[in-house]
Amino acid sequence: MTMLATVGVSLALVPPAHAEVISDIAYAPAQPAGSRGHLLDLYLPSSGIGITPRPLLIWHSGSAWSSDDGKTGAAAIAATFNAKGFAVAGVSVRSSSQAIFPAQVHDIKAAIRWLRAHAADYQLDPNRFAMMGTSSGGWLTEMATLTGGVSSLEGTVGTTGVSSAVQGGLAFFSPTDFLQMNAQNLPTGGLNHDSPASPESLLIGCAIQTCPAQVALANPINYVDSNDPPLLFLHGQADFLVPHGQSVLLYDKIKTSCGNAQFISIPGADHGLSWVLDPARFGTQTSYTTQFCSGTTQVGSPNPTWDTFEVFLRGALKMGTSCQVAWAPTVWSTGLSANVTITNTGSTPIDRWVLTWTWPGNQQITSTWNTTLTQSGTQVTARDAGHNAIIGASSATTFGFQATYSGTNAPPPEFKLNGIVCTRVFG
Repeated sequence: MTMLATVGVSLALVPPAHAEVISDIAYAPAQPAGSRGHLLDLYLPSSGIGITPRPLLIWHSGSAWSSDDGKTGAAAIAATFNAKGFAVAGVSVRSSSQAIFPAQVHDIKAAIRWLRAHAADYQLDPNRFAMMGTSSGGWLTEMATLTGGVSSLEGTVGTTGVSSAVQGGLAFFSPTDFLQMNAQNLPTGGLNHDSPASPESLLIGCAIQTCPAQVALANPINYVDSNDPPLLFLHGQADFLVPHGQSVLLYDKIKTSCGNAQFISIPGADHGLSWVLDPARFGTQTSYTTQFCSGTTQVGSPNPTWDTFEVFLRGALKMGTSCQVAWAPTVWSTGLSANVTITNTGSTPIDRWVLTWTWPGNQQITSTWNTTLTQSGTQVTARDAGHNAIIGASSATTFGFQATYSGTNAPPPEFKLNGIVCTRVFG
């Protein structure tokens, strides 16, 4: 178990200083007193990075369910994702020695409810929550992602009356069907997951083969349906601690259920982020994608990198993954009138958009249409007007404005849509 806990949280990242870190927020009273399982840390990006309100990425480090400090490791995740405009929350839940399943699922849902209830306090977007975790943290991610609306798993911990759903999940080398783990072990061996002392048995509170009905309730596969949020998961084919076949079972169920998932399988990789993200294995992986009851297989691409994960998360949260902005002004000596067309060049829809740019001159906007637009000095922020909030894949929307100027009237050098740079086209 110690080996599983140690390898599961290994991160090859060095966190820089964050704009703001709020540590040890109690999202529920400690159970038992003095424990750390109901604490979270919040990492907020610097102002001016990305958009507000901010998308939130919730992190939980794996420990074979043996630790009540799963928020450890979130600083390294925030080192990458704060710079991409995401807020990051590291969340701890109770260990299996403090409470057996379903306490851990009750806890993560309580944390999500607390974060959503306090979203406005931290400029979080309550409609753009995603979760990420390793090993048992990946299991917790899958349970949170796939059980939105399952009332029997809500519990009564902490804040209630708020949705515990997330809009996307990213899980690394996660267990799913505990009862099949021994049969899926590598030919060279693996853990005895059926032992009464195994991490899985300690989580459930019984030797797993003796209580299959209770084990089934802890199997994320049993909650899969076509309405689930998108899920990306990775697994090494040489995983000694959690068999690679666990993720195969999950992908097969999502595919047959007409769900939305991507499964990246990495040959030669053992249990840990340093294995599945090793650049030496780039190009060897196989990516299985299923959407709308149709599956595709791609060998060698995409590489399992943080940039790949950002693209997935942005798509899952309907923020847009690529865009084009066409700038078509009519100019006269003291002013201009401009139509701005945003085209979603990605494969996922955009739901609510914010377009930002900086004027190179002294242009001052005087009126607008089809947008809610604000200007502070040279900084301009245009938001959807509600009726045009959704831009489908390969679709576009147009808004416009009038402005005055004196002297130079150069066009904006760059447009960002929900925090990503768009290709410019001039009309």
